[in-house]
Parts: sequence; structure tokens; C-alpha cells
Amino acid sequence: MTSVVYDSGALIAIDGARGGKAVRKHLERLLHGDTILVPAVAAAQVLRDPARQVRLMRLLNSSTVVPFRERDVWDVGRLLAASGTADVVDACVALVAARVGAAVITSDAADISKLLTALGAEVAIAPA
Repeated sequence: MTSVVYDSGALIAIDGARGGKAVRKHLERLLHGDTILVPAVAAAQVLRDPARQVRLMRLLNSSTVVPFRERDVWDVGRLLAASGTADVVDACVALVAARVGAAVITSDAADISKLLTALGAEVAIAPA
């Protein structure tokens, strides 16, 4: 049993046209007892109409949505400065992954890798 963190790209893949393949991978993770973590800011970035985004809502209901807390404001800002990147959502994904030692499922492996390197975290990165 492992933990994985989904970024916005992973959520979009499940919700979008490639949904079939991404949904199967997601279901396999759940069947293996993996813990799926979704930073709240990643969910907020892609959630538009829950009535139409049924696959996305099912994913969120079967996952742990990790809140964005006040202390995260400072951690994200420092991480963005240290990594030379600018995407708040990617920084949140990297922070969650580093804190729990979870793999990252992402559509932006290059930036996630920079962020994890700046944190000194060694976690797996897989494509969405």
C-alpha cells in the first residue's frame, strides 16, 4: 500500500477525453489499497461543474483532499523562491508529496522535479 498525490493534470486526465485510461489506472490504485491525495488547490483549479464532472467527483470522493492551511502560504512561497518556479498548485503538490513520501502523478514532471529537488525530497514521479 502506497500513497500518491494527483496534480491538476492528473485530475484533468481522469475528467477529460483520456478519462478511460486514467480512470482505469486510478481504480487499480484504489484496488491495491493506495491512498490517493489531492491538494485542495489542485481540485479547485479544475473543478467547474460537479454535475457534469462525474468522474472527477467520484475521484475526489474516493480520495483525501488535503486542505491548504495558513502555514502552507509561507512554505509555498519559500519553495517557489528556492526552485525558481511560479506555479502555486505545483508547489502544493510537491509539498504534500514530500511531507508524506508519496509518489506524484503529474502532467508537469519537469516543474515537479525542480520543486522536489529544492525540497530535498526523493519521491517517484509518474505521468498522468
